[in-house]
Amino acid sequence: MRECPRCLHMRDDASKARLLEALRHSQTRAREAEHVAKQACAEKDHVVKLVFRQASQLFAYKQWLQLLQLENMYFQFKNAKAQTSSAVFPVMLPWTPLRTRKMRKSWQKPSSRKRARRPRPQIHDVGRYAVVFALGLGLVGAGLLLGWTIGWLLPTW
Repeated sequence: MRECPRCLHMRDDASKARLLEALRHSQTRAREAEHVAKQACAEKDHVVKLVFRQASQLFAYKQWLQLLQLENMYFQFKNAKAQTSSAVFPVMLPWTPLRTRKMRKSWQKPSSRKRARRPRPQIHDVGRYAVVFALGLGLVGAGLLLGWTIGWLLPTW
């Protein structure tokens, strides 16, 4: 049985209309999905900014607290130095070396008199050590913060 060409043409038009309608709905869904993805990306960026701000503030407060602690220790040492230094601090501070220079054996002598220097008196400035210690902690904290933020930004595989 043969169908009339007009019926075939109407069927083609109906199928084309359905395809066009499906394409329109598909494009609408794609635009909506793209809009939702943009919103999610903007929200993620906002959250990342907030996290960075919080992390930097926390880091600054931590550094400030450490500096205040070191300043407090310095003033305690300064006040106790007028009276007695063993009242506040132990005999040996944890960051000072046990011996500052190697002792020469009696049979080891300098090669010439000109090279022999008089040893300088070792003055341990606690303030300098405190600043170096605070700077070291600051660098370690900055490294940790940088590593954490880079790890946060990179995708996991």
